[in-house]
Amino acid sequence: MTSAAPRSRPHSQEYVVSPQIIDISLPSTLQAAGQARRALSTCVSDRDVADEGSLLLSEAVANAVEHTESDRLRLVIRHDTATGALMCTVRDASAEVAGPAAGPAGDPGAGSAAGSGAGPAGAAMDSAARESGRGLGIIDALSAAWGISTDGFGKWLWFCLDGAAGPDR
Repeated sequence: MTSAAPRSRPHSQEYVVSPQIIDISLPSTLQAAGQARRALSTCVSDRDVADEGSLLLSEAVANAVEHTESDRLRLVIRHDTATGALMCTVRDASAEVAGPAAGPAGDPGAGSAAGSGAGPAGAAMDSAARESGRGLGIIDALSAAWGISTDGFGKWLWFCLDGAAGPDR
């Protein structure tokens, strides 16, 4: 029996893929946001992207901890070191999807404006409720793209940052 020799490909910059990937499980506790930020800091060296990513990741994890009955969260962080692009996903065990508190109306990938304070339902909100529920709105405002996907067992909240963090991206 003979075996074929492995084929080699010429090295070319156009085929270089340079992702840093972290895929971990975290307990759904108040400490999870800090653990997520520490995980992100191990693979993102650009301070601006790391800072903005940490803020958004904290909001995503806190949202899952506060609004679901999940025992564990799955966190996947992908940072492309060549472009600086960052993608983070947080999975919880709840298939229920809530929209951002101040998100755009009618944006199906990013929730809805339900609970934004407009109309009679918003007028009935007490001050404590108005001080929370802004995490998805922050993610919407600061990320290059974001969304929520369900998989039959729970949901994934994801967001992306371009390599250049900040409002001018």
